Amino acid sequence: MIPRLLSLLLALALTGPAAAACTGANLIDALPPEDRAALDAAVAAAPYPEGNFWRAEKPGSTVHVVGTIHIPDPRLDGVAARVRPALGTADLLILEATSEMQADMQRLMTSRPDLAFLTEGPSLIDLLGDETWNRLTPELEARGIPPFLAAKFRPWLLSMTLAIPQCALNAMTAGETGLDGRLEALAQAQGLPIATLDDMEAVLDLLAGGAIEEEVEMLRIALDTASDMDAATATTLDSYFAERHRELWEFSRLLARGADIGDESFEAFEADLLDGRNTAWAAELPALLDGKNAVIAVGAAHLSGETGILVTLEKMGYSLTRL
Repeated sequence: MIPRLLSLLLALALTGPAAAACTGANLIDALPPEDRAALDAAVAAAPYPEGNFWRAEKPGSTVHVVGTIHIPDPRLDGVAARVRPALGTADLLILEATSEMQADMQRLMTSRPDLAFLTEGPSLIDLLGDETWNRLTPELEARGIPPFLAAKFRPWLLSMTLAIPQCALNAMTAGETGLDGRLEALAQAQGLPIATLDDMEAVLDLLAGGAIEEEVEMLRIALDTASDMDAATATTLDSYFAERHRELWEFSRLLARGADIGDESFEAFEADLLDGRNTAWAAELPALLDGKNAVIAVGAAHLSGETGILVTLEKMGYSLTRL
């Protein structure tokens, strides 16, 4: 199966507030020595494994690249302040998606209920069985989701819900945003045009495109790991603010192995949600950047690797400097 659970906080992540930072034990620090060595080797093998802020230059165009995180955290105010001067000299801000597109996503799920709901066949109670459903019910109630409604949800959507730790869930009702939302607000305040790279319908089709049996298995894994989400989120935040984005991605690969998901399935997920999107973005960037100064702000996982944004800019003739 494609382990979409691993993407929930890292690739799609959260767009909501945090009254206080999520806290918990750092799971990477707790790795046994052999796993830590394997992690370090995998990180070292990837192009541009560190650094959240870069300047790319070639004649006629200067591009600042910002690796973002969608999980809200008070420390992101300082990151946004670092990026503000680059926005002041830019002709364009390029994001994965805007807040308006996220609203469009909700409307799309209404017009295409098959993306989010079980529109035919057995209910989720029948798919999971009574024992698992009874374990799931209190988790749903804690998140304000009535079980009778959740019984018709697609399993992938509930897996995403379980991946939201309580610290962030509380914040989501208060209105703060991750770094993407902060930069979008700054751009709007100065009248800076905003372009987007993602197609929301394509992303939803990707999430809902697997067999229902795969989604059910994903939900079972999400339920088994729900109690560890505070620690997973704290680990995500620690790696982000240390600017070690590839480390976090490769740690997700280790987690997949620990959950008996396997490398083949993780690589299928990686090809869909990371490399596939990177490749699609690479086709759009030349036209977007032609003769312009710009800020590109995308999830930090999209910076490194052979298909990452930084290698893409390098291939377009830009010279790169870490800031």
